[in-house]
Amino acid sequence: MLDIDLGKIVTTLGENTIADVGEPLGLDRELSVKAAKSLAKNFHGNKDEAIAAAAEETGIGKDVLEAMITKLLEEARTQAMGAVKDQAANVAKGMFGKFFGR
Repeated sequence: MLDIDLGKIVTTLGENTIADVGEPLGLDRELSVKAAKSLAKNFHGNKDEAIAAAAEETGIGKDVLEAMITKLLEEARTQAMGAVKDQAANVAKGMFGKFFGR
């Protein structure tokens, strides 16, 4: 099982990205950040428990919070894959540069 640190994800994504994630869900910047932080604080491996606790803390509906946590995890995965691709491209560039004497 994959150990997910939602708190680290929320911190790494930053408030601007979190606001962008929350906007299509009908959340303004403040509510988006509040929802993300509450989900992160309450996430201990069980998404449903985190959603229920965050709904109670924030007053935001469970459906919105479920969509929010899904979008946060998707955004983190997208950014991580981009970073891995960039690293691989840099390694390949370095290897081929050495191979061809550049």
